[in-house]
Amino acid sequence: MMSKADLHIHTTYSIDGTASVREALGGAVRASLDVIAITDHDEVRGSLEARAISAEYGIQVITGAEVSTKEGHLVVLFIERNIPAGMSLIDTLIAVREMGGMAIAAHPDHPTLNSISLHSILTALEHPQAREALNGIEVCNMNPTHSPFNQRSQKAAETLPLAHIASSDAHIASMIGAAVTHFEGNTVRDLRHAIQRRTTQPEQVNHEMPVRIFFRWFGLYLSRKMKRFFIAKEMAQPLSSNLID
Repeated sequence: MMSKADLHIHTTYSIDGTASVREALGGAVRASLDVIAITDHDEVRGSLEARAISAEYGIQVITGAEVSTKEGHLVVLFIERNIPAGMSLIDTLIAVREMGGMAIAAHPDHPTLNSISLHSILTALEHPQAREALNGIEVCNMNPTHSPFNQRSQKAAETLPLAHIASSDAHIASMIGAAVTHFEGNTVRDLRHAIQRRTTQPEQVNHEMPVRIFFRWFGLYLSRKMKRFFIAKEMAQPLSSNLID
């Protein structure tokens, strides 16, 4: 039996996320996913919240975060607390190993500041402790900033001893499941074993133009910002009136 996972999803716990935890879980249901990982920027709270209510949606949730290393972003799975941002890739991977987690190179070898280079990945794989934690590499990332460069990731992954992962990197609920990772079995444990054995199968599902995805995200992002602004303004209004009185 093959199942589907999306292992790179953001919620409003990320500064650039637009979906609440419940909206993300709803998006996973609509995409017919079996397993998801909530991986907010340097923050595990969204994934812990999602796991706590996941039974209501019939979705299995892996806790995690997208950790900002000195060399770029790293999707970290199966952790229960935050890993400090800004450490070297090797030190971050050592911390992941100590926590019993596993890591996936996010949108690797892309010409963007937050992408880990092939050289850095190769260096990490030469380190005995770091190598134990680095288990996967994204060969398909559907974030509109990164999807134009997926061929670079695929080429980089060809000779590496890492599981091939496809993820949405969704910052809006409608993009969850835009790329999926197929694995044998149907549980979180099965998925972890498939990544360790490098038997995962990546698939791109959504083929929209990146610019259309970007503007859809941007509209929702602005809407969320404006809503928060007016809520904050309304909450401050009574205080201002009392001060005047």
